[in-house]
Amino acid sequence: MRLTKIFVAGIIFAAFTAITTTAVAQPTVKLRLGHVTTAVSIAGQGAQAFAKAAKEISNGGIEIEVFPNSQLGGELEMLSQVRLGTLDIAMNGAGIVAAIEPTFSITELPFIWKNRDTVWATLTGPIGSKLLGSLEPKGIKGLSWGVWDFRGFLMNGTAINTPADMKGKKIRIIENPLYVRTIQALGASPVPMAWPEVYTGLQQRTIDGVETNYHGMSDAKLFEVAKNLAVTDHIFTATVYLMNMKKFSSLSPAHQDFVLKAARVAGETMRAGAAKANEDAIALMEKNGVKVTRPDRASFEKATEPVIKYFSTIVGPDLVQQVINSQK
Repeated sequence: MRLTKIFVAGIIFAAFTAITTTAVAQPTVKLRLGHVTTAVSIAGQGAQAFAKAAKEISNGGIEIEVFPNSQLGGELEMLSQVRLGTLDIAMNGAGIVAAIEPTFSITELPFIWKNRDTVWATLTGPIGSKLLGSLEPKGIKGLSWGVWDFRGFLMNGTAINTPADMKGKKIRIIENPLYVRTIQALGASPVPMAWPEVYTGLQQRTIDGVETNYHGMSDAKLFEVAKNLAVTDHIFTATVYLMNMKKFSSLSPAHQDFVLKAARVAGETMRAGAAKANEDAIALMEKNGVKVTRPDRASFEKATEPVIKYFSTIVGPDLVQQVINSQK
């Protein structure tokens, strides 16, 4: 009888040890995610949705700590950090990602998109998947797409109605050759500048205006120092959730699936709120004394035609045509 008790106790101990060992072998995966805007912005909402979904889908197996407000650096800095492996995940504008993979410029070509729905259908289809996959040889796993929506110009001294009104003006842009050529085609002088520096740049008049999405302008309170908004909708900004490839590969297949699903939730969250957020932002800026103009797009489209022609040789004319055909 005593031997039987010892035998049973031994089995229970062995089973407990096995369970404990399994638990230790699969600790909670902790990841860091950075973005440049506030926690309440479209990007902030997407990042929080990412963290929440990852935790829920994995039953607490994945915890993501979110760092908003450029706490970990500007977009280019975080892109570099993800590539090096010093940051797990970043949310970047596609135009920034084009710094390491030029084909991502396709999403930013001026006036190439018909509307928000065709953008999303294209990015979440075969074309978008192919673009995300092109990052893997560069040490980055493209997890999913998000959106910042359409862009315009916020100026600190000039109302914009035609490209002629932009002649000689210093316009802050993201650090991307496509944006350089787009602004030059409109007759202005492009000034690459990190997002955290824009408010001061407008305030001190080192730049005359900024080119970005409307919610970003409002979120950063740029309307406090710039009072003329041109709603041009010339570029639609897609965003990308990026993860260090080695870190992603180190996860179990189940955890990889959880991360990918959570990233898609993040993108859908951004998409669901972007249109309204940008319209609300325009209304808020107008309420705060900003003069809003809605220029005729025809003259802007004509002026930027050479930009599409030039970048077709970089991203590939076939890819450009695929994007155009995907919207028919």
